[in-house]
Amino acid sequence: MIWWITATAALAVAVISLVGPWVAPRNETVVVSGLSPTSVLVSRPLFLHTSRSRPAVLSIASIDVRTRLGVVGLQADHQVMVPPSTAYASWFDLGPTPGQVGSAVILGHVDSYIGPGVFFNLRYLKVGARVNVTLADGVVARFAVTGVVEYSKSGFPDATVYGSRGVSMLQLVTCGGVFDHQTGHYESNFVVYTRLVQVSPPTR
Repeated sequence: MIWWITATAALAVAVISLVGPWVAPRNETVVVSGLSPTSVLVSRPLFLHTSRSRPAVLSIASIDVRTRLGVVGLQADHQVMVPPSTAYASWFDLGPTPGQVGSAVILGHVDSYIGPGVFFNLRYLKVGARVNVTLADGVVARFAVTGVVEYSKSGFPDATVYGSRGVSMLQLVTCGGVFDHQTGHYESNFVVYTRLVQVSPPTR
């Protein structure tokens, strides 16, 4: 069995709220655009994938995002770490790298008391928008958005976001929805689902 699938299943890891703890899912969703993520099957050949290489840069031209990528893992309590800065996004390193078979996940803050974060406009992405990840080996994994979904934090579907469906997918995650001033947390997460559509070799 592929090691990251085993790790994900064993830990039953859920996406962080980026400002608070995970609560067991109740499968509450609001589809903002696109297809239901559980129904998205990639029609591309299964051999379209990359080798494992740490992601270095994330680019989303349609919302003017270009960010270096940090790395997050798990805390001692098995919750996903919060990205250390609002200025750049971070890749969850217990999963595949973007372009490998499985579900890679990149997380970023929507904002802070200082102002907008790197994923402030993530919820406005449209189906078909391109998401490019440059890997450390120079390969560029190019993805297309298949859907944008808002989940209540009490209903976050960790298996859908982190689980593999046998193809190369990338999920982008941030906070959103109603802001609870008493807790200082947003009540929802936005997840952008994408599929791998092209792999570009390193430029010489």
